[in-house]
Amino acid sequence: MPRHTENMRALREILTGLTRETAWPQKNEVSRNIDIAMSHVAWTPAVGAAATDAAARCFEVLQIVSRASSGAEKRAVAIRDGLAAIDELERVLDASA
Repeated sequence: MPRHTENMRALREILTGLTRETAWPQKNEVSRNIDIAMSHVAWTPAVGAAATDAAARCFEVLQIVSRASSGAEKRAVAIRDGLAAIDELERVLDASA
């Protein structure tokens, strides 16, 4: 099993367990897990692009979920988008491992 798999699992757990109160404080954990996952593979432009995209999309999820004005459907769509970004990052990391 690639060493970055644990970090991808942790990111998925973070996104699927978010509440309005806990969302934004998770930003450091999101960054940490992406950084650690990237440290297990050689850097390539594809890895950098996927990591940047995943971080941006995950931070967007944190912002949307933390807003009181965001409805359940908007939160669910954002979380699905964040999970898709994590899946893509994991695919790129797998290819680089």
